[in-house]
Amino acid sequence: MVTGVTDGILRPLMLIHAQHLSKIMGSKTLFTDLEFHIAPKEKVALIGRNGQGKSTLLNIIGELDRDYSGAITRKKNLTTVLTKQEHLTDNTQTALEYILKSVPHYTEYEKVLTGFEKEHHADMHLYNEAVEYFSENGYYYIKDLIIGTLNDFQIPEDKANNSLKTLSGGEKRFVELTRMMYSQAELLLIDEPTNHMDYVGKEQFISWMLTVEAGLLVVTHDRDVLKHVDRIVELKDQNIYSFKGNYDQYLKLNTAQTTSSVVQYQNQMKKLADAKKRVEWGLQMRAKSKAWKVRYDHWVKDYEKIKSETVKPSFWIDQDSVTDLDKNVSDSYHKFKEKNVRIAIPPGKEKISQLVGVKNLSLGYAAPLFAGVTFAFGSTQRVFIKGRNGAGKSTLVKTILSQYKEEKPAANIYDGEIKLASNLRIGEYNQELDPVYLEQTLEQAINNVYAALNIPIDLGKVKSTMSQYLFDPVVDARQKIIDLSGGQKARFQLIKMFANKPNLLILDEPTNHLDLPSIEELENALQEYDGGILYISHDTSFIGKLGGEVVEI
Repeated sequence: MVTGVTDGILRPLMLIHAQHLSKIMGSKTLFTDLEFHIAPKEKVALIGRNGQGKSTLLNIIGELDRDYSGAITRKKNLTTVLTKQEHLTDNTQTALEYILKSVPHYTEYEKVLTGFEKEHHADMHLYNEAVEYFSENGYYYIKDLIIGTLNDFQIPEDKANNSLKTLSGGEKRFVELTRMMYSQAELLLIDEPTNHMDYVGKEQFISWMLTVEAGLLVVTHDRDVLKHVDRIVELKDQNIYSFKGNYDQYLKLNTAQTTSSVVQYQNQMKKLADAKKRVEWGLQMRAKSKAWKVRYDHWVKDYEKIKSETVKPSFWIDQDSVTDLDKNVSDSYHKFKEKNVRIAIPPGKEKISQLVGVKNLSLGYAAPLFAGVTFAFGSTQRVFIKGRNGAGKSTLVKTILSQYKEEKPAANIYDGEIKLASNLRIGEYNQELDPVYLEQTLEQAINNVYAALNIPIDLGKVKSTMSQYLFDPVVDARQKIIDLSGGQKARFQLIKMFANKPNLLILDEPTNHLDLPSIEELENALQEYDGGILYISHDTSFIGKLGGEVVEI
């Protein structure tokens, strides 16, 4: 494997090579002294706990963030394109315009051709150059090709020519994927590509990812995607670790490495404890003689040295692998493992035979999206709503929520009915965070969540809730919700969802933005939850864990 740079020149089998890369944001060090590379056509996944700096690293490689130390050596004339994790920034441009901006030289040469037709005094040499480039690269019909690709992703031509703000989250993901396809870049930097994608779109993305003639660095915790990469790199403890192979191989290697780290840390903790006992003993004995004083001073220095060397690494092993560990190692792992989200779910006292009943339902806006949908479920039952993007899945759950809140639904009910239990309490997890919270601090937002439910909460409870969901009660309390990372916003959604001790959870893509340990924690909590669950997801592992009746729209 090629790993070096000679005389500042990148060796031919690498697209980029990062050396001694460090990044500090405010008072927080995200990573330090990183070294890694990406080879041509290599498909690399970047994983790590939320807040470790994955998106920041992507922005550094994509040259959007230049405030770092260290160096990134790039292949000469390397072309790179970077996707967006959340909303596309300029929502006024059309999807087609947005994609065409990433097609090499399309915009500049199109202006030349358009200008020549309008202004007869245009530069003839430049005009001929534009004609030649358009002809050689098939640009005269590229708009039709892009529209055809978008149509394959269920984005029809009228939507392709409308502003981006009219598109759903899933549709924007398809626009981003299409932009990648036509960018002709050598290195693609993709942030959470399958968030909001339906199961067909995800299959199309994976198929394209495997065949595209480009290097790819993708930030993702989607286990379906991770199963098809060449290598996984993990940001952890301000460092980066490389695992050759896909997700299954990562789990095996991670288990072996973490087990070794647990044993080493346990031995180091024992060494520290022994050193502390010597210091405590020496403290009692030092007054007896000069020799004891010398010995005590030596023990103190030894203790301080061992203490400075005893740094707890981050531990996480997937729960399936934990069951195969030796009992002593397993006990040590559970003792030292990294702190995770703690979702406390109160035991259910009421059993309701029918929480929600839907009969012959037809919903839509200008016209019905679907018709004849019928299902019902009670306490402890799970219902999985399956369907393509745009089929009406979110419209269905939003209409149920509107009826629960006694609000007029955005969609029209063309036929059928929705019946809700009188003592229903719904906890909801939405694709998009309610804008009302975005400019509030985390502390204000948690207070307002409980206030909206008429549930009293004091400052102590707010702080303990933050800690329970891995927020710093001092630092993060003052952060605005809009400034939180995608994962932090997801954890705020969990706080909001469980606030009213619901007997029904409505989940719309709950694993988007969550890291692997947090997804596992959510899955465990939902499996223990004894209320009803109505959910939409395109995470096949999550669906497999949660199960339930399938209602296909």
